[in-house]
Amino acid sequence: MKMEQNEYIQEKMIEFAMNINDFFIGQEIIDSDKSICKITNKSINSIEVFMYKKTKEGINCKQYFDMKSFNKRFKIK
Repeated sequence: MKMEQNEYIQEKMIEFAMNINDFFIGQEIIDSDKSICKITNKSINSIEVFMYKKTKEGINCKQYFDMKSFNKRFKIK
């Protein structure tokens, strides 16, 4: 039973992490609005992205995205 549970957990981690190993910290990526962003950190199944302000009144910020959201929004530069 323990082995089945470990296999299940490994399969789910692959599903959640998706293609996270295709990206690296410091890599520039393109946001859906065509602006350049940078990967600043990674966890097991999410990526932190630094985004420059989008408007004059905006701010530069960092935000974590799960891999599903990340893959929908960002493309490799």
